[in-house]
Amino acid sequence: MSNYRAFVRPWTTTTLGVVAGILAATPALAQGRVLSLEEALQSARVNQPQLRAASAQTRQVAARVGEARAMYLPRVDAQAQYQRSTPNFLLSPMMVHTPLTKSYQAQNELGLGDSVDYYTFGMTATQLIYDFGKASGGIAQVEATEQASQADERVAAQTTATNVRVAYYGVLAAQQLVEVGEDTVRNQQKHAEQVRRFVNAGQRTRFDLSSVELNHSNAQIGLVRARNVLGLAKIRLKTAIGLDGAADFTVVEPNPAESAFERRPAGELIHEAEQHRPELMRADAQLRAQHAGGQAARAGYLPSISALGGVAAAKVEGFGAGYNWFVGVGLNWNLLNGMYTTKQIAEARAGEDLAAAQRENARQAIVADVAEQRLAIDDAQARGELAERTVATATDRLAQAEHRYETGAGDVLDLDDAQIMLTNAKAQSVQARYDLAIARARLARALGQD
Repeated sequence: MSNYRAFVRPWTTTTLGVVAGILAATPALAQGRVLSLEEALQSARVNQPQLRAASAQTRQVAARVGEARAMYLPRVDAQAQYQRSTPNFLLSPMMVHTPLTKSYQAQNELGLGDSVDYYTFGMTATQLIYDFGKASGGIAQVEATEQASQADERVAAQTTATNVRVAYYGVLAAQQLVEVGEDTVRNQQKHAEQVRRFVNAGQRTRFDLSSVELNHSNAQIGLVRARNVLGLAKIRLKTAIGLDGAADFTVVEPNPAESAFERRPAGELIHEAEQHRPELMRADAQLRAQHAGGQAARAGYLPSISALGGVAAAKVEGFGAGYNWFVGVGLNWNLLNGMYTTKQIAEARAGEDLAAAQRENARQAIVADVAEQRLAIDDAQARGELAERTVATATDRLAQAEHRYETGAGDVLDLDDAQIMLTNAKAQSVQARYDLAIARARLARALGQD
């Protein structure tokens, strides 16, 4: 019995470990529908809320570009006012001893109840002529921020597509592991019927029957768990797509296509990644934004020149309206602001250094990502080739064990062990096959491919 416990383990232990390994890498439609990978990707482009959020953020920043450019356009302000006012004349203290007031004695005899209607109208216009780079620097900064936001949108799109692919392959793997479980249950049922005939004929002991019945029960438990894992994998796929609901569906194997880029030299792959990864584009845009912010801050030491003009009118009850207009040029120069401009420049320089460091960090992460995914592809390919040979060997061994048991040359432990080896070999083959598909999808993402 101790040897039996050492050899016979429920197939679910290894198989569920395989499934957990596949789905741990997974980020995570209509009833009974067959869903293809392309349909899943298309649905994610429409339904994934992260993509809608990234698009909204890009539009938001684009509007800020328009706000910044508005500084170059004329500004016109209009004002109008109506008052019911008392008309008493109030003398300013500085006019008390002037010749005008000595010859004019104003008598304010009107009471608080004596009032008139008073109307004022006015319009002023200003146009920036030159500000030594404050406006242009601000515009360049916001435009670079818009480019960074566009890169973020591409990052979201590529990440979503990769998550959908990984989740899709997770469902495929889980479906095939359910098939492995169903095959195991059928085989164990066949073994149980075979042993039962031998026991009833007195050719085998009750130990053999209890052994195969136990393995049959374990296989059924493993199948229940595999189906549950399949359900979880489908939930992860729907989440990656951006859908909810309880409708069931199945997925189909995509068209097999070996990635030609995975066989290219590492240097070429890294160069392609540096040219196409939106994370680097975002880092470059942030660097430009910080540089433009520094230019705008340095312009704070210099004046701004504007053209201005306006018209004004006023009317008092019982009198005609009076009109005035003016045009001119104005200069605004902030000569002292408590070191605010100096600190703005220091902040911009520090931000530029930070952006440069973040860009280098992103570049190094991309290089490591490419290298890791290439290793993952090599590992999955090697394991897949070995697993296929193992499945063939395990299948032959199970056939021999069944024949030996049938002829009385073998015992139930050999039969049980051969079944476990075949189940585990099939599970490992499934894992290797979809590990390879996932590694290829992630390498494509590492190269910046959509």
